[in-house]
Amino acid sequence: MAPTITSSLTISNEHLPLNNKMRKPMVEKMRRDCINSSIEQLKSLLAPEFLNQQPDSKLEKADILEMAVSFLRQQQQQ
Repeated sequence: MAPTITSSLTISNEHLPLNNKMRKPMVEKMRRDCINSSIEQLKSLLAPEFLNQQPDSKLEKADILEMAVSFLRQQQQQ
């Protein structure tokens, strides 16, 4: 039988929390970017509806989401 070489890969417990700590802000930034992108897409898709309801106001993210839900409910009732 041929000799086998076994190597053990050990990961120190000290490195795991550091990696998680470093990864968490990156994951959070990606999540926020995705949410912001989706909200901007909603805003552009529903732009005429937004202009009819509030022509001169700056829309907050919550306003965009509320108006999108309202618009979808109206469409669903028709």
